[in-house]
Amino acid sequence: MALHPLQAPLDNLTGYLDDARHLYQVTMEKMAALTAARKVTRRAGGGAPTAEHRSLNRAVVVAAVGAWEAFCEDLAISAVDLDPGAKVTNTWYQIGGTRGMVQTPHPSNVAKMFWGYFRYDPRPDWDVSLMASWHEVNGTGTLWRGAITSYAGDAAANALDAMVKVRHGFAHQDKLSVPQSVAGMVNVTPKGKIALHSHHAFNAMSSVVQVAIQTTHGLSDALGVPRRFRWSRHMTNAGWEDLIADTPAATAVKSEWNKSPF
Repeated sequence: MALHPLQAPLDNLTGYLDDARHLYQVTMEKMAALTAARKVTRRAGGGAPTAEHRSLNRAVVVAAVGAWEAFCEDLAISAVDLDPGAKVTNTWYQIGGTRGMVQTPHPSNVAKMFWGYFRYDPRPDWDVSLMASWHEVNGTGTLWRGAITSYAGDAAANALDAMVKVRHGFAHQDKLSVPQSVAGMVNVTPKGKIALHSHHAFNAMSSVVQVAIQTTHGLSDALGVPRRFRWSRHMTNAGWEDLIADTPAATAVKSEWNKSPF
């Protein structure tokens, strides 16, 4: 069976996320080493992460947003040949390059690009599940992650928008771009400082993969191309099973994709 014409952008996303994945791996290794060192001098290994860990968490989010931008451009470029009416030639309305539509990939910009070319708005198709701390969800309780929070449609778009604002704020030191707190995605302190923990870094990667799968499915439907996607070894090697386990995206993969690991 021939591969779906939009399969390649999903396969390519594994590479786009490499930097984020490697940074997250380094963060986890350093956290394990710190915990072990703390246990040498005291009974427990817990405690606040160091400034180095906080910087690494931010770097993961920045890299994940970059991967989301690259994926959206890749997906749109791959889909243009499937829709004769999508070939817009105006230089001010470009998919990629320095004047591309998603240089800052806020959900609204992504939606404008897909709607402008294909009359498809991906946001209603987004349905993401993220790990969160009980304190994020309830305003009380432990800071350790253990809760699952879900966002669909506009709520998912708002969560993704917060992630993009994190990247923009760090990249440009733009205090006007500081997002609101979104459980599982970002904490903002009462003084307006962004606080990112390891689960926020993980969720940044997870949310990108989740909405990438859902956007590809939705665009395929909008173009009238039957879904015939497949799980690849690249996805397994990139840890996608862990990234999307127990999410709506994983359910869709399980029911529809060839070689699904779920």
